[in-house]
Amino acid sequence: MIARNEPLPSHAETEAYLAKNGWSIIHISPFSDVVGPAWKRDGEHRFAFVMKEKHDNSLGRAHGGMIMSFCDDGLGVTARVPHPGKHLLTISFECKFISGPKLGELVELQCEIVKATTTLSFVRGTCMVGSRIVADASGIWKAVSRP
Repeated sequence: MIARNEPLPSHAETEAYLAKNGWSIIHISPFSDVVGPAWKRDGEHRFAFVMKEKHDNSLGRAHGGMIMSFCDDGLGVTARVPHPGKHLLTISFECKFISGPKLGELVELQCEIVKATTTLSFVRGTCMVGSRIVADASGIWKAVSRP
């Protein structure tokens, strides 16, 4: 964790750190590639992105739409676990903003499956920068056959 007055590492340094420590870039959709990259921790329901200028809400904080897209993607990927081979559609999503990530900060999302049925996944997650909560999100995803 970086001390409050310590300079943040560059985006390249943070992404190099992720790559060396069990994280890999995940391609979820063409839209997600535009706002990403998003990272996934191998073998876990953990996701990350580095807050860059393109995510800025013009106040030096991550745009709420970026946080929501990131959470929707991470929770949606997690929702796929009980439904292999199926495509998942978000049918309900809620996001509560608690604080805003600043430029250069590493934003992480830890997800968990609350319940899964034959066609639905109920998932929640907490989005954080270090020990600071950024957002809480939850939703329901429906499993459908791929077109």
